[in-house]
Parts: sequence; C-alpha cells; structure tokens
Amino acid sequence: MLRPWLACGVVVPGVLLLAGACGGSSSGGPSASGPLDEDAGGGVQAGPAGLPCDVAGVLAEHCQSCHASTPQFGAPMPLVTWDDLNAPSRADPMKKVYELAIERVADERRRMPPSPNAPLSDAEQKTVADWTAAGAPRSTDQCGDPTDKPPPEGLSCTPDLSLAPESAWEMPEAAGDEYVCWGVDLSKEQATHVTAFAPVIDNTEITHHIVLYEAPSAYSRVPTRCSAGSAIAWRMVLGWAPGVGPLELPPEAGFPISTDPARPTHYVAQMHYSNPTGKKGAKDKSRIDLCTSAPRQHEADVMAFGSQSFEIPAAPPAGGRYTIDCALTVPAAFAGLHFFAAMPHMHQIGVAMSTKLTPAAGGPDVDLGTMPSFSFDSQAWLPVSATTKTGDVIRTSCSWTNNTGAPVRFGEKTGDEMCYSFSMYYPRIKSSLWSWAAPASGPPVGATCN
Repeated sequence: MLRPWLACGVVVPGVLLLAGACGGSSSGGPSASGPLDEDAGGGVQAGPAGLPCDVAGVLAEHCQSCHASTPQFGAPMPLVTWDDLNAPSRADPMKKVYELAIERVADERRRMPPSPNAPLSDAEQKTVADWTAAGAPRSTDQCGDPTDKPPPEGLSCTPDLSLAPESAWEMPEAAGDEYVCWGVDLSKEQATHVTAFAPVIDNTEITHHIVLYEAPSAYSRVPTRCSAGSAIAWRMVLGWAPGVGPLELPPEAGFPISTDPARPTHYVAQMHYSNPTGKKGAKDKSRIDLCTSAPRQHEADVMAFGSQSFEIPAAPPAGGRYTIDCALTVPAAFAGLHFFAAMPHMHQIGVAMSTKLTPAAGGPDVDLGTMPSFSFDSQAWLPVSATTKTGDVIRTSCSWTNNTGAPVRFGEKTGDEMCYSFSMYYPRIKSSLWSWAAPASGPPVGATCN
C-alpha cells in the first residue's frame, strides 16, 4: 500500500543515534535527528502531571526521546512529570532531579542535550531556569495530552526517527539558487527498515526541492554549499518538491539501516534553495521524519527514467509545445524489478509528463506515472504497479511550453529544466557500478530520446 520529534543523541552499546534540536515548521511538529519518543505519540508532550506548559514543551522537545515515561537508550530517569523532576537525584540524593538538570543544561563539558544536538536556546534555558529558581512549583496548567494524536496525515505509522540539520541555513540575499547539503548517520542494534517518509518543510518560500541520498561516507550535519552534480555517485532514496506529501512503502519493502555502528548508514539531504526575489534573512531548517520497522522481504531503491540531454528551443513549435520521448529496453539484468511509486519531476515550464511500460510479450501499456497537466507547485509520488521482464520498453515523455524567450537546457537551477521520473522499486540493484540516474543518462545504459 502506498500512502501519498525530540530526541537526544546518545551512544549506547551497539547503537549510534544522532539527534537535533527542534525548530519551527510550516508542516507542524518539532525537528529532530534520532529516535522519537513513542510516549509522545509523534507530537510535543506538553503540560502533563503538574508541569507548566512552557517547561513541559522544552523537556518534550529536547529530552523525552530518551528520558521518556519508560526511559530509553540508557537514560537513568524519566523527565515527563512534576514528580519525575522533584524526585531525589541518583547522582546526588541530596539534590532533586530538576536541580541537577539545570546544571547539566549549562555545563559546556557535559551539557544536555549532548552533542551533536543543538543546545537549548537562551529563551529555553531561561524558561527552565526561572521555574527551577522559583523552587519548581507544581502547576495546574492544562495543555492537552497529545498521546492519542493520530499519525501524520497520509501515513498509517507514527514517525520514530527524524533526519534534520544541526542548524538552519540562511539564504544569501543576492543568491538566486543555492545547493546545500547536510548529513545524518544512523545505525541500529537490530536489523531495521525505513518504511515511510514524511518531509517537513520549514520555509516554503525558498525551498525548491530536496533529494535524500545514501552516501558511501559521512557528511557533516552542518548545512554547507555543495555541488549539485556530486550526488550522481550516491544512491537516491527520496525526492521532495512542492505538493509532495508523506510516502509510505508497501508492506513488503523498506530501506535498510545499518546494524554496524562502525559503518552506519550515511544519509545526505541535498537542499535546492531558490531566492529569485532577493528575500533578506530567509532561513530554513527542513527535516524528513521516518517510520521504521523490522526488516521486510525486499530492500527498496530509486531510479530515474527520462533524459539529462535535451534543449527546448526558444521558438515554440506548432502547437506551442516541445516534447521529447525517451525509450529504454529492459535488459535481462534488470528483469524482475517491481515498481510501486513514481514522482514525475520537471521545473517551471513543464506542462505534461508520462512514463509507460510496453510489455515485450504484448498487451496493453502499464502506467508508470502520468501527469497530463504538470504543475511545479503540485507534484506527488504516484502509486504504480509493474514488474519488468526482459525486452519490455519503458517510455518517458516530457513536454514543455517555453515562454522564456531563450533556449532552455537540462540543469539543476530553477531556470533550467528536468525530465525525470523518479521511480521507487524493489529488489534493490546491488551492483557498485549502478547509478540511480543511469536510465536517464543515455546509451549504453539509459534511454534514447527523440
């Protein structure tokens, strides 16, 4: 089935889990990189059992993925209720938990939440410090209990991991386009698959698209400029563009997470930012929330059909549209791949796109993702279902209306164009020579276009 959060970063035996501080979001929910507290039901747990709402919100956002009602990942105590905070500290029974907690927040050598998480902001520290200085009084605040909140819209699962940068990226005022990358490493003690993705976009004004990759080596969690072309050597995992919502994989497939803490899974988010109006001070800290489960039957992967080599003429042909058709004949090595989701992707002047599979044995074409009226602001992962056989032909058609007054070529910038049908499938192609872009790269591996 396809269905179009505070965390602490801790190292426990056999597990490496990274987490980040929370930030505002246009899609709701806090930001994190690491395990999410199941007790929190996917949202901030504020105001339970005697805590002021603002104090409870800080604890939920930065502490409770480990210091949950049932402590996780080696945490020594819960930090959920007033009674939890007023219990004698295990480290110093002469003090209460809240007294040592505020000390650890300000301790640069052993601060909580631990690195690589961002520290509490000055305002958050003041919130907690003012409450503790007053003697941590019991509150009668009624902030609501979010533990019964449903999963995010579009998912049947509640995210339990999240990928987020260490800090926000500030878009330069004079930059039209920027490519920015940040990474998160994950490993689990037990074999685990990622089964759903829920992108949470912080700043919709400047975020043009996001591509999530699996890279062969670690990448800094600090957002830094990167080359758009560097990702060709990485494995694509997910694409997001305006209009795209959560994506849930079918029950037989998932993306694997490493079980070796010495060789974690290296995720890298490539952010494409666009600031054509020169907006000043625009910042973004978008993230991707994940659902995980026990291993499934198949490992999933992504490839792209279409073309990287085309030029849309300045003078439109008769009818106003310029169209390319690309055909790829399935080789024996790629027979038996099952496609279950597709995201047709073009830029601003794209008007229509489709991908179809024509069976070698005859019979009707099978749709692999069609948008007859493409809009850059309303893209989506579409459910599809097809299994390849040797000799099948996969055809991708892209149409544009060029009203720019100049030729437009393939490229990564907003003013360039694309013809990619990102297609999710299983079982994963294991060859180290394989590239997600190979089907769109032209002969000998990819499609031929006319």
